[in-house]
Amino acid sequence: MTLRSSFGISFKPNNYFEVTTADLKQKLQSIDAKKAVILGENTNSIFNESVALNCVRYIDNELSVDGSTITAGASINWHELVKISINNNLYGLENLAYIPGSVGASPIQNIGAYGQDVSQVIKFVECLDLESLEIFQLTNSECNFSYRSSIFQSKKYLITKVSFELETTFKPNLNYKSLSEYVAKNSINISKENIIETIGRVRALRLPDIKALPNCGSFFKNPIINSDQDIDSKIDIIEISESFKKLSAASMIGHVKHKLNLHGGIELYKNHDLVLTNPNNASFNELLESIESIKNTVFNEFGIYLQTEPIIYK
Repeated sequence: MTLRSSFGISFKPNNYFEVTTADLKQKLQSIDAKKAVILGENTNSIFNESVALNCVRYIDNELSVDGSTITAGASINWHELVKISINNNLYGLENLAYIPGSVGASPIQNIGAYGQDVSQVIKFVECLDLESLEIFQLTNSECNFSYRSSIFQSKKYLITKVSFELETTFKPNLNYKSLSEYVAKNSINISKENIIETIGRVRALRLPDIKALPNCGSFFKNPIINSDQDIDSKIDIIEISESFKKLSAASMIGHVKHKLNLHGGIELYKNHDLVLTNPNNASFNELLESIESIKNTVFNEFGIYLQTEPIIYK
């Protein structure tokens, strides 16, 4: 079987299993589960086409609503969950609409958009330990969430369910600059009926559709540095507090893009310098070379080392 990431690079797993709750442990015992790679919708993972992997996709589409809590199986599509929450008059996920991927992937990167991180509404995450094959729950604090990071990036856990504690009153979060500007410019009276459509239109101004142009969305994390650290005046500051500054990776890449050596036809998206696109079917190695060119060029110019958002399996 050949699989393909949203970045347009195909790979062939050595073994591929789809497992459900009923046969989860049995099938994982048949392979070396500790070395298994857990797949979602392959929208934020890129695989080396020449490396044989044991890949597991967990299937659980069950969903329950209990008061203000929604608990969703890991394989439910993320955007579908956002729509379901609004249809149940539960709020807090709206700004995360249209983010590609599955529910189970959302805690791993602590997905976020327009001033909202998923960690702000996660109640608990149910997991299976790939070493002991025991199923357990982690509370929000036990997930060690931070900016685009969580415990799941360093532990061999398979996420089976995610539970969200949401609001019963619609209170739109319009604090993010590009979102608030779009709403004001177009004189939109935000309601629960039009919030998802509005988020989709704002996203479309900056981010390409993965079905039309291979990409993984924002490719690099915005660096966070100490608040007292001096920076080049060309770097935009996204957020500042007493302890840290969050810097715009897009502004840094934009200032050096004329110096970049991108390979295989990989391009920066015309509307957003933080997005890499793959319109010409570049290979995995050509992607790695392009990533290194961006990282090294930005570092040489600004002394700041960028980190990738997608998980890259070398």
